[in-house]
Amino acid sequence: MSVFRFVPFLFFTSKLLDSSSEMPTYNAVLPKNITALSRSCVQIPCKFSVSDFENKLKKADSTFACWLMKTQHFDLDKPDNIVFNGSQKIIRGFSHIEMLGNVSRHECTTVFYDIRKNHSDKYYFRLQMEPNNVFRATFADSPVNIVVSDVPMPPELKPKDLQEVMEGTTVNVSCSAEAPCPKQPPTLSWSNITKSAIITTQLQEKPYKTQSVFSQMTFNASYVDHRKNISCTVTYPRNTSNDTTVETNMMLRVLCKRFEFLQRKLISSSSHLLQSLLALM
Repeated sequence: MSVFRFVPFLFFTSKLLDSSSEMPTYNAVLPKNITALSRSCVQIPCKFSVSDFENKLKKADSTFACWLMKTQHFDLDKPDNIVFNGSQKIIRGFSHIEMLGNVSRHECTTVFYDIRKNHSDKYYFRLQMEPNNVFRATFADSPVNIVVSDVPMPPELKPKDLQEVMEGTTVNVSCSAEAPCPKQPPTLSWSNITKSAIITTQLQEKPYKTQSVFSQMTFNASYVDHRKNISCTVTYPRNTSNDTTVETNMMLRVLCKRFEFLQRKLISSSSHLLQSLLALM
């Protein structure tokens, strides 16, 4: 079973010789690996910086981004690996690619739509500022590796193993699932829940700008809910005839106060009876 895996971002710094005598530094903040769900979309969080960027913007008539697949090599005469060219609005190999970030503000977050298994590969961000080669560079040291899976990871319930609770106790249970594409977020629902349950659900931003759908359920434990199986179900929208649904279950174990009282009385009575019998021996 595949896992939506988001690893810590890597921070890279490189140097490039441009049309001036300077050696500008540039770096990008991108995830090293992202796992996407096939026939859905995936969002690549992306930010970058370039030395003396504001002055370069003033010199440039056009500033645009490109995305390269498999190799960092950029050649307009051999553009097979250029999947997105912001200057010519060219998209190759994908149904749609959308730049959410404004490159003039160091933002390069991008959404790849209707991603397929054959899209699993390394992708490189490239920035160009024209004319006269104001700045041209592929951020070659920071590729993002996209792995496309057919099956999402089931949601995570916390606590994973709910211990026995006394009736009347307030219980908090959470359920979360990765949201590789906030543009098409998964939906989360609970089933077989208690009557007193209060539920809040939201799309939550995680470290490094990745996101997940998170739901918190709070309820008062009742003995009538003992051994009840609670389910958290997550449905991922896909460009297919059917969406994909995964779920995780948890069994409630609720102790009845009256039963516990009687049990303690029985143990206490048995102990006194045993002591009396021993005294007679």
